[in-house]
Amino acid sequence: MDLNKYIKELKRRNVFKPSIAYLLVGWVIAQVADLVLSNFDAPPYIMKTLIYILIIGFPINLIFAWIYDLSPKGFTKTKNVEESISGSPNSNHELHKNSKKLAVLPFRNVSSDDGSDYFSDGLTEEIITRLSGIKELEIASRSSSMRYKNSDLEISSLGRELNARYLLQGTVRKHNGDLRISTELIDVEKDSELWADIYRGKMTDVFKIQEKVSKRIVKSLQLRLSPKEKVALSKRATTNSDAFDANLRAREFLYRYTESYIRLSIDLFQKAVDIDSEYANAYAGMSEAYALLYETHDKKLKWLEKAEETALKALIYDSGSSEAYSALGLAYYNKNLLDEALIAVQKAISFDPDNFFAYWIRGRLYRMKDMDSEAVIDFKKVLELNGNFHSAYGDLQMSYEKLEDKENLQETIHQAALFYPDYLLNTPEDARARQFFAFTLLRLGRKKEAEIEMRKGIQTNPNDLIIIYNAACFYALIGDKKASIENLKKAIDNGFENYEYIKHDPDLYSLKMEPDFLELIEGK
Repeated sequence: MDLNKYIKELKRRNVFKPSIAYLLVGWVIAQVADLVLSNFDAPPYIMKTLIYILIIGFPINLIFAWIYDLSPKGFTKTKNVEESISGSPNSNHELHKNSKKLAVLPFRNVSSDDGSDYFSDGLTEEIITRLSGIKELEIASRSSSMRYKNSDLEISSLGRELNARYLLQGTVRKHNGDLRISTELIDVEKDSELWADIYRGKMTDVFKIQEKVSKRIVKSLQLRLSPKEKVALSKRATTNSDAFDANLRAREFLYRYTESYIRLSIDLFQKAVDIDSEYANAYAGMSEAYALLYETHDKKLKWLEKAEETALKALIYDSGSSEAYSALGLAYYNKNLLDEALIAVQKAISFDPDNFFAYWIRGRLYRMKDMDSEAVIDFKKVLELNGNFHSAYGDLQMSYEKLEDKENLQETIHQAALFYPDYLLNTPEDARARQFFAFTLLRLGRKKEAEIEMRKGIQTNPNDLIIIYNAACFYALIGDKKASIENLKKAIDNGFENYEYIKHDPDLYSLKMEPDFLELIEGK
């Protein structure tokens, strides 16, 4: 039982004051009655009856105080917490105060092809990006909106949770090159639909539809645009729908981190720039993919050179590309040019304060500079902006360990343990997440469950170098040295060549005196 919770609720319902008043008045009545009745030689049962009545009246008084409030208008029923929140002056004040705040909810994919989710999500992001440049309009961040994908909450509840006066929602249907997009703009405060439209066309019409929806919102909310904002509202990152589609597909695969998915994303980004050679977003994405390929799988310097080259090319076509700057920051981070990397990610954040990837890189830079308190702030920001970017859980744990903050370390481990089951239910093919879940369970002492998850992770992607190497680390931690060395040998045989990392990886310390381990790293 949460005693503090009940005490707070008793205070909110003003139960204490009438209870104390009842006791004081009852005590006075008892004293006066005792004096008067004794002077009149009244029978003793009258005093006893009075005492019984006062005792019985006390719980009745408590119940009455719990249910009703005394106000200038008389007795009124006390509102429940939910009612008081939804009907409080503060909530109305917030909506009024943010009367120009709009949340673009994730467009629902109603195509027969479930794989088209990448397109409906991408369309949502494009509209958010297009509208976010309007100074007079406040837009809920992409991450805030994406949390409510497929949500069953009522409109009023969604508006309250996002603290938005207006909501844009819609559906997307793609079929054989045909496109149908339905949209609806809702005024949360009035609980009414301002307008609803259905746009039909071919895939090539997607940019025209985005522009029409954005301009309809501007007109409905009577927003005044500067000449610069008018130009930005009509700006198109690319005019080719095939390039746009390839870029969205690439981003769907980018953060799965396995080598096959990263290389697939590079191919798709390349396809996008082959179609449109001035597509800045695709160059920025390709830069990020090259840098991740180097960092996680293939330590060939050519990937970092390509990462730097494509990031700079993106900046040629869009000098304000936040994604290009964060990709450049990752390339510099891996080149150990820490000051240059920090300048790049600071630029990325200045152009887009919701760029979670930039915060992630900056957090890692802070950690390398022994600024773990600052790193913690950035890693928390990453999870706030993109709750599915689970790498930040591991980074947070490392920073808390370095800070010797055991309380927050345990809390982060428990948060990760709650996150992974739902995430893996929706993305069962993410082998890396499966392994991270195994490490999390191991930290909580749930060894058998951890072993099951590790096996699933290996089975999902048995030939990926990082998956195999992570397996070696896991088995070393649980004392299965044979399985650890087998996986480590397999990783090396398949091209894992970062021997310095192997020698200094604390997860492998238990193997340091093993002959088979020493043979693997001999002369390396």
